[in-house]
Amino acid sequence: MIDLLQRLGYYPRFCVWELTLLCDMRCRHCGSHAGDRREDELSFEECLSVADQLAAMCCEKVTLGGGEPTLHPQWHELGKRLTDQKVRVNIISNGWCWSGAELEKARYAGLSNVAFSLDGSEEAHDAVRRKGSFRRVVAAIDACVAGGMPTSVVTHINRLNYEKLRELRDLLAEHRVASWQLQLGNPAGAMADNAELVIEPDALLWIVPLIAELRTDAVERPIIFPSDNIGYFGKHEKELRDRGARINFWIGCRAGCQVVGIESNGNIKGCLSLPSARHGKDEFVEGNLRQEKLAGLWQKPDAFAYNRRFDENRLGGFCAVCRYRDICRGGCSWTAYSHTQSRFDNPYCFYRQAVVHRRLDLLGEDEPNERELAYVDPDPTRRMAPGHFCPGASSAHG
Repeated sequence: MIDLLQRLGYYPRFCVWELTLLCDMRCRHCGSHAGDRREDELSFEECLSVADQLAAMCCEKVTLGGGEPTLHPQWHELGKRLTDQKVRVNIISNGWCWSGAELEKARYAGLSNVAFSLDGSEEAHDAVRRKGSFRRVVAAIDACVAGGMPTSVVTHINRLNYEKLRELRDLLAEHRVASWQLQLGNPAGAMADNAELVIEPDALLWIVPLIAELRTDAVERPIIFPSDNIGYFGKHEKELRDRGARINFWIGCRAGCQVVGIESNGNIKGCLSLPSARHGKDEFVEGNLRQEKLAGLWQKPDAFAYNRRFDENRLGGFCAVCRYRDICRGGCSWTAYSHTQSRFDNPYCFYRQAVVHRRLDLLGEDEPNERELAYVDPDPTRRMAPGHFCPGASSAHG
């Protein structure tokens, strides 16, 4: 499947840009260790140059993030620089200090939407973020909706909220949220120190069917978008991925192929979530925009080799024998690495968990092959009796 991405062309179609690491929260799940700004953050003039470089490389959408991006005093000016060059721009805020002035800045910047982080009920949200933050972010959502600004919510799934996703969707519908992105919380950054928040991989066996159901039921809003670390394959794949495009199934991580991440000091990664200096790692940093232009970094022959030079022989664990290995390529790079310290072995895979736990009923027509069965259990007399094990079903969905 990497051949398909090659034919589509490697260009930074989507960018997530960490404007600053300065943040007014200290969230227990923060993958970036946000809080204080980096000492070497790009100047505003340098940011404007980067914006021009993104536009020149035909970037289609830029998400301004952080830290808390609204703490960057000129975030709206940077957004306008991009939208003036026909780049779609949105912002993700924690909503703590959102005000009417920020809404006016969003309008000035020409943002396509404003997204807020909301992680469950008041109890669950405040437990991972900051006491009082739930009410503030809901007020920010209401202000944007009332002001005619398309408004989205981003939720990370953890043990405090994973049993209440349906209730959270209903809350968002009540507040007229337009779209909702769901992503798995991974043990990276601060969440590595709060690993009790991370769901077990077998919880996917009912989370994925639930998300697929919520995407196709009669409730029109919010439109639900599972992130790239939720899936993959099995009988719910089409419902999970279908966004009206010709390809409605997972085609592997696009970090460094169609996605780029920019850290606030100018470091370039294929995906902003991948670890770097804040995590004591450097293997995913391709270079720095103070030393070289984005086009030069992007076009280096050995850039983003973990994806662009994908080799099936590098896959490990179940991924090495999976029937979808050439398409999936180990799923989300960030999820795989944060759990196994390998880009190429990802236990948070719906198909993998369905095979391991003998859930043939969740696979549709995709019956496991001999290599997959042998990985699960080398004794053929015990293999794959159709079971009905479903973690969490008695206490949540199902």
